[in-house]
This record gives sequence, C-alpha cells and structure tokens, in this order.
Amino acid sequence: MENKNNASIKHGSYSMLMVVLVLAFLVAANILVQKLPTGMTAYDMSDIKLYSISDKTKEVVRSLDEDVTIYLIGETGEQDQIISQMLALYDDLSSKLHVKELDKNGGFATLKKYGLANETIDNGSILVTSEARMKYIPASDVYDLDYAKYFQSQTEIYNYDGEGEVTSALLYVTAKDIPKICRVIGHEELALGDTIQSVIKKASYELTELNLATSSIPEDCDILLINAPSRDYTVDEANKIRDYMDRGGKVFIDCAYENYETETFKSLLEYCGIELKKGVVFEQADHCQNPEAPFAYFANVSSSAAITKEMSQNTYAFVYLSTGLYTSEMKKNTLKLTPFLQTTSGAFQRVDYETNDKVSKTDTDLSGPITIGLTGEDSASGMKMVVLGTPNLAAQNVLGAFPNSLNMDIYIASLNYLCAFDRGVSIPAKSTDFGQNIYMASTRNLALVLTVGVLPIVVLLIGFIVWYKRRNR
Repeated sequence: MENKNNASIKHGSYSMLMVVLVLAFLVAANILVQKLPTGMTAYDMSDIKLYSISDKTKEVVRSLDEDVTIYLIGETGEQDQIISQMLALYDDLSSKLHVKELDKNGGFATLKKYGLANETIDNGSILVTSEARMKYIPASDVYDLDYAKYFQSQTEIYNYDGEGEVTSALLYVTAKDIPKICRVIGHEELALGDTIQSVIKKASYELTELNLATSSIPEDCDILLINAPSRDYTVDEANKIRDYMDRGGKVFIDCAYENYETETFKSLLEYCGIELKKGVVFEQADHCQNPEAPFAYFANVSSSAAITKEMSQNTYAFVYLSTGLYTSEMKKNTLKLTPFLQTTSGAFQRVDYETNDKVSKTDTDLSGPITIGLTGEDSASGMKMVVLGTPNLAAQNVLGAFPNSLNMDIYIASLNYLCAFDRGVSIPAKSTDFGQNIYMASTRNLALVLTVGVLPIVVLLIGFIVWYKRRNR
C-alpha cells in the first residue's frame, strides 16, 4: 500500500512539475513576445495593407539622424488603434524616433509648448516634433471623407492617410531647408483648391502669397507660382518676373485659353519662348470623357520627360479647358523646351470657339498633336520653368472626380523638378471600405485575456484534476 501511495505521489508530483513548467513557459513566451518588435508579432491580413507601412516610409525612418518625437493625442484609453499600431511600426525602425501617447486633457503643458493649448483636438490627432520645428496633424487629415464615393452612393467612406501624413511630417520637421512657393495674387488668379494646397504642404513646401503691385519677389522665393491671371499684369509687374527669371529663378505658370487676351502676360510667355494662340483644345472621341464635350479629355503623358518618366504609363492625366503651348519665334537659343503632356495627332485647337459648336475639325482650327505641358531650362541664366496650358490640372472638382489620374502626381513632380527637391513623398491614402473584418480594441483585449489569463488557468486546473485522480487511485 505504501509503495502504491509513493508511486501516486511520484506521478502526481511529476504532473504538477509539468504543469508548472508549461505555465512558466507560457509566461516566459508572453514576456518575450511583448519585447519583440510589432512587425514580428502582428500580421496584416487586410487586403489594402491598412496595418502595414511602405518601403518608402521605412527608408525615411531608418535614415533619421536626429531625435524626433511623435505624440498620438487622445483621451487615455481611447487612442485610435489603427494609428497606434502603425506608429508602433515606426517606433521599431529607429532609436532616433520616440512614440508617445499624450492625453489631450492632461497634457496641457506639452500642448501649450507647441501652441496647441487653445486648439480643439480630436482623438487620433498627431503631433510630430524635432528640435527645429513641429507639425500638427489633425484627425480630420488622417481620416478624409471620400467625396467621390459619397456622391455616388451617399455612403460615408473615409480614406486613411495616416502613413502619408506622418511620413511627410517626419520629412518636414527634419528638413534642413523648406522650399518656399510664392503664389502671385492681385489679378483674379484662379484659386488653389483645398486638396492641392494640402498636398503641397504635405510634400513639405511652404506656400505664401505675393502681390507684385506692392512687393518685390523675395530673395528666398524658391518657386514663383502664376495661376492663370484673369486681369493683365502691368509692365512693372512683368518686369519683376523677367528680372527674377534672369537671376535664375524658377517659375510655374498655369495658362488659360482666356490669356490670349492678356497682352502683357502673353508677352511674358513669349519671353519664355512660348506663344499662345487663340483657341480651346478639342480631342478626338477615343480620348474624351464625353464625345460631345471634346474640351474635356485624357492627355498623353511622356515617358521620357524629366517630370513624368518615373510615372506609370498605364494611367492618364485628365485635362479640362486647355489651350495649346507653341514655340515662339523669339525663343532664345539657350532655352530648351521639353513637352511632357500632349494631345494625340487627331486633336485640334478650336479657334472660333465662341460661335462654332461643331465637335469635328474645321479648316480654321489648328492641327494636333498639341503640347499642353512643358518644361524649360535656360543654360545661360539657370532659369527653370514648368508651363501648363490649363489651370485646371489640380482643380478641386477635377481631383475629386478623377482620383486615379496622374494630375496630382504631375503637379507635385513639377514642383520637385523646379527646385530639385527630393524630400517630398507620395504615399497614397488607403480606403477604409473593407467591410467589417476589423479587429477592434475590445477584440484585441479579449484575445489577450484568453491567451495570458484564461488559458494558463485552464492548463493548471486540468493538471490539478489529473494529479488529484492519480493520487486517489
């Protein structure tokens, strides 16, 4: 009997030892997993890779050579889990990057330090800071309503742009110099839409306004932006622009078909080697959005021009109400013009657009192909320019209606070309239209409780029952 009891005790002790070892292994494994980088413990199963970051972002973060702090702002326990997980991936990539959560109600001192104490801050807003500068990203910029889908289906679908905003902010706060764009005003120029203004700032450019009637072009103006003036320039204003170009300035000029009537502005373009001719460009049916509206069409993008050679040729640029850009007889020999946006050979420029409503070419129309966008470089002065035959390439309604076109990419690539600025990024937003297959905070917490708490207890209980039964045999 004693031998039997000893054997039972021996088997029971062995079972208890195994249970303790298993429990110890589970605890150690959980501690080890928590110490691993997020990228090794989380697998992104979403089709659009909502919980992943791009190679471009990884390159930016790993190249940091100064300390940067990213604050995820929100009420304690209510931080956005998508953003939180994304920032954890950033945090794993560099010791120079520090990710912190900031309670918007308790972090008053930090918010005051960066001038945000009086702001209305929503959960999910982000603050990126370096020693040189800071950038605040409101939650409304992280989740942006997809207006195109909303107007189609009346369903509120948001695009998630957390990665694009944060990576752009990293580039901005660590940039040695921020290129300055001076947008000329005072001549009823076409206003820039909210979307393209946001993208310009996201690409780490500073956008300011300049009235040539009262001010000269500042020395720190990296790009002079002229956006289709409706009223003509004075001779003095045009001379300021010429002087700027002769000093090696960089200009971005959007023209409208009405600019044929603005004589001083037109002469300024001739100084740039470009002639404007009266008319509106019409395209053939295959390239038109609507064959009955041939002035709205899809333009050919050059695969060899500096601006567009890196862009996919499987997509298009949408052009609305353009005029053609023709080489002037007055073009200087030192000035090289390179088209990057053109119509097909079947296009034409309708000269008599006020009274002629035909959609087919007439004898008075100008034949294609017609240049809509070109670059220019003057080897003598160092001047560089980008000129478009339409002010609508980045218009708000165009970008909203054609979000998959190259329009926005061409616009930002033009700015980068002018000032040789390579720190801008183009990380597309990700649609949140992915159904209900989302792991929310409550689901994650339940899984944590089950694996860390319940499972070890169940294993221990089973071990105890086995030991108890063997002990009483």
